[in-house]
Amino acid sequence: KSTYMASRPEIAAQFMVDILGATHIQSPYPWPPIEGCIATKWVQFEADGFHVHFVIAEEFETPNFNIAEVDQAMSGFEALESGSFHASMYNSLVLEVDSLDEYLLRLKAQSMPYMLMQTTSKQYVLFMIIPKNAITVQLRSQHLSVEKPISESMCTEDFGQMAF
Repeated sequence: KSTYMASRPEIAAQFMVDILGATHIQSPYPWPPIEGCIATKWVQFEADGFHVHFVIAEEFETPNFNIAEVDQAMSGFEALESGSFHASMYNSLVLEVDSLDEYLLRLKAQSMPYMLMQTTSKQYVLFMIIPKNAITVQLRSQHLSVEKPISESMCTEDFGQMAF
């Protein structure tokens, strides 16, 4: 299981369903959010039972800490749209998949930004960011046939412009 604080849990959960093929599952916490309560959206990957939970808990916000503002400050979404790697993308959920092809096609169909790299002669990495949540997902696979990676190395100098 993996759990993330999210400013928009419903968007994060739907991204996991639409792009990664997860399914929505029932959470013991309320949805939609109720004032003073933690609210969550949960998804599960059927093949292995792996859960991802997205939590919003506004009662933890203070005048100096706002979840939506932190998400905006940490998001690499705009950098990814411009073809750059954002430093926050190192903090990511990493999943192994049989092939990157279906995920690339889904991202393209929804006009979502991504970055595709090759780490070794036999492994590819697909980076994507869940919109409005600053959550990076990395998919790794030895199979890719629908597109060429932008880099044949995972070295920092190959990430293009680094954004901070």
